[in-house]
Amino acid sequence: MSTSSSRFRFDGDVVLFGRLAVPLVVVALWQVLAMSVSGFALATPTDTFDALLDGIRSGWMVEGFERTMTELLVAYVLAIVVGIWAGVALGLSDFWHDVFEPIVLGTYAIPKVTLFPIFLFVFQFGMDSKIAFGWFHGVFPVAILTMSAMGTIDETHLDVARSLRLSRWQTFRHVIVPSILPGLVIGLRLGFNLTFLGIVLGEMFASRAGLGYTLVEYIAGVQTAPMLAIIVVLVLVATVVNVGFFVLENRLGSRSADTAQMA
Repeated sequence: MSTSSSRFRFDGDVVLFGRLAVPLVVVALWQVLAMSVSGFALATPTDTFDALLDGIRSGWMVEGFERTMTELLVAYVLAIVVGIWAGVALGLSDFWHDVFEPIVLGTYAIPKVTLFPIFLFVFQFGMDSKIAFGWFHGVFPVAILTMSAMGTIDETHLDVARSLRLSRWQTFRHVIVPSILPGLVIGLRLGFNLTFLGIVLGEMFASRAGLGYTLVEYIAGVQTAPMLAIIVVLVLVATVVNVGFFVLENRLGSRSADTAQMA
């Protein structure tokens, strides 16, 4: 028993060490590659960090970050609300599930960037078009995985909720959410990633503010240090949020395993 436990801890330590080593290896390779080519083609990590600090001091990085995060937050909240509502509604009805599932999956398969001119035509320049485009990216994984997770709910639990005459909100909060939570969290993680992608793409294609817009400006000016500084910031945001979701997913998985063993 102790040997197995010790082996488990050793494996966990190795995995943790590997995860921590990956960014260090990436930075080292980045440094080597930057030294092997001209600074015009690729800035070093040090130059990139200096550009990041300069962007914070001068304000353009902070201003672009605030604009992008504001658009991301609004679009993601809308994607969560609409996605969960649609997924639960379609999951509760076999008829509507069968009718709309191929439509939802087919629409999700469309390359979203080809539809951006429509969003631009409807919402014009500004935050609205980017928020709508980001929402359109993120709502589908939330809705699809919520709809799929609805199939894991025990019908007995729903019958008990009806017999107790629970309201729709009480049924959603006390029966549906605990049952679909593992699948829902995966949908929320994928929804965030795609919403973030939609926001940045929208800023890159048609915007006058935000990190995506600034990134294109520096790409056009072939200024690699501030360009890489923006990329680093975007990667850090995505990494932090995804790590949080992965931790939550692991906790939910461990809780489900413990419940299964007790049963």
